This record gives sequence, C-alpha cells and structure tokens, in this order.
Amino acid sequence: MTTDKARTAAIYRRPSKDFEDQASGGRPSALHLARAVPLQGGMPIVHEGHVIGGVGVSGASSADEDQELAVIGAGALGSGNGRANGARAHFFSSDDLARKFSEGGLLLEEQSFKLDAGRREAPGAPELHPSEVDVMRVVQGSATVVTGGAIRGDRIEGGEAQTVSEGDVLAIPSGVPHQFVEVSDPFLYFVVKVEE
Repeated sequence: MTTDKARTAAIYRRPSKDFEDQASGGRPSALHLARAVPLQGGMPIVHEGHVIGGVGVSGASSADEDQELAVIGAGALGSGNGRANGARAHFFSSDDLARKFSEGGLLLEEQSFKLDAGRREAPGAPELHPSEVDVMRVVQGSATVVTGGAIRGDRIEGGEAQTVSEGDVLAIPSGVPHQFVEVSDPFLYFVVKVEE
C-alpha cells in the first residue's frame, strides 16, 4: 500500500489524499483513475518545481498521521538544497504557463498550499474540500459556479450561482460545496489551495 500511495502521488503530481477527498465528497470517478490509490498518505516529492518522485506512508496510528508523515517526508526530501527552512520563491515563465494550461495541472505544491493551473472544457462534478480553501482567479473564458447548498448525487441543490470571467476572483472556504455547471471551452484559471 505504501508503494501504491507514493506511485499515485508521483504519477498524478498531487497528494493521494486529493483523490480520497474527491471520492468522499461525492465524486466517485476518483476511484477509477488508472493506478491511483484514493487514500491519504502519498505525497509527491517536488524539487525546483518538478515532481521527481513520491513518498508513501501506511501503518501509522491513523490515516491522518500517514498523511502528516508523508508531508514531512516529501518536504525533507524535496528541499535539500541549502535553503533556510527549505523556503524559496518560485518563478513560472509565460511559456511554462502556456504549456501547463494546455493540459491543466499542478504548478507548485508546498507543505501548506498548492498552485494549480486549472483548465476546464466542460462542467464538472460537485466538489467539497474539508480542509482546503480555494482561491480562483480566471485567466481566460467564463464559467458559472454554484457554491453552497448540498451535494445530491451529481449536482448541488440550494446553492448560489455566480458567473466568473477573465480577471474575476472567487474564494471558496473549506467545507463549502462547489460545482462548475457551465464553462467556456477552454476555461483557464489559477487556483491557490491553502490547507487549514
């Protein structure tokens, strides 16, 4: 299981916990990704902005402790270049961003936050992140996002619809359901995910 968690984090360039959160938040498709283990405890190892491997932890006293140890391990392995506390600034050129936006995906992952170059071409399933705040800034296109309410199968009931377009910012607190119900093709946006 440890190896599977590490492989998931490395292949998909994100914590294996993301897939567990998606599955428990009403997005069962996260259970069917090729070679993905939707259990917390897998973290990608990031060095100079690139995923170079993964760390997996299983068998601690709880799933939360598996995750905590994986975060510590990935941070220690990914930051061994003499920086104070492993902290440094990250720069992404316009060419780097264009390449990343062509497919969408994680730009940066630190211990307490992530930066994602989001790309959508169609509406999505409802999402709910129990411990992450999402701050989105639209780069290109427009979308209608429903926030709040309750997740009922593949939709949100009782939420509030908000249309966002280029330059707009949408902040979604942890625990608030949200769903892209209409999107332009493509819809490009930055998402900063902050762990609470």
